[in-house]
Amino acid sequence: MAGYELLVDGSRQGRVGSAEEVRAWLKDYQAEHAYDDPDAVHVQVRELTSWAWLTGGRLLDRDAFLDDGNPGSPATD
Repeated sequence: MAGYELLVDGSRQGRVGSAEEVRAWLKDYQAEHAYDDPDAVHVQVRELTSWAWLTGGRLLDRDAFLDDGNPGSPATD
């Protein structure tokens, strides 16, 4: 199971365990930053797999988590 690290301008702001928790965190972030960053462009989502200690994880497109029409996890390569 992959975890996710949430970064704002490259600094870790949180760590969650599921795609649903990423979506919830992003919604809260957007509400808190409605005036200065409503589209959450400063946010990066890094997927942490069991190899993340070696590879550093993988950056994912935050738009996959902001799209309300996709109830599943984000598409992966």
